[in-house]
Amino acid sequence: MRLGCLLIFLLFLHSSLRAQDTNSTRFERIAYVTGATLTLSLVDYLAFSLNNHSASTSYRIVQGAAQAGLSYFLYHVCGLNSAIAFNLEAWTWNQDLAFYGWAYAFNPASNGRWENRSWNGLQSRGINWAGWTPVGLFRPRGSNIARSTVLAQAIVGFSISMAILW
Repeated sequence: MRLGCLLIFLLFLHSSLRAQDTNSTRFERIAYVTGATLTLSLVDYLAFSLNNHSASTSYRIVQGAAQAGLSYFLYHVCGLNSAIAFNLEAWTWNQDLAFYGWAYAFNPASNGRWENRSWNGLQSRGINWAGWTPVGLFRPRGSNIARSTVLAQAIVGFSISMAILW
């Protein structure tokens, strides 16, 4: 995540890379940001699965590079607001929620329950690895965040993201 932010910052430093399209329609911006979020979550799911469900350094590099690349693409195609909205969705756990949607689509849970996967992160005892999200920043490191809290945070983040694009 930090690598992605650093790459984005370095890309914006170069003046010839600052050109952006400001003529995109609202629908195009929403479609591109939603598509980018789904794409990042799919890349995240595939990289995590291919890495034996481990968040190693190589996995983080792939994740950061994909987020930086998609942010740069959105900046050029739809403008800075789209890149900000996309990263806001990632920060407020929407991308992670889509990750679990891909997990459910590719590996359906038995009896419609998400708890049968030990690595799925949506278990009833809470989520202890989302310390980088807005809610997580206000909690002790490694503490559990209730699933309902993380889902509410994702809804608020999505709503703000759509307001930015409006």
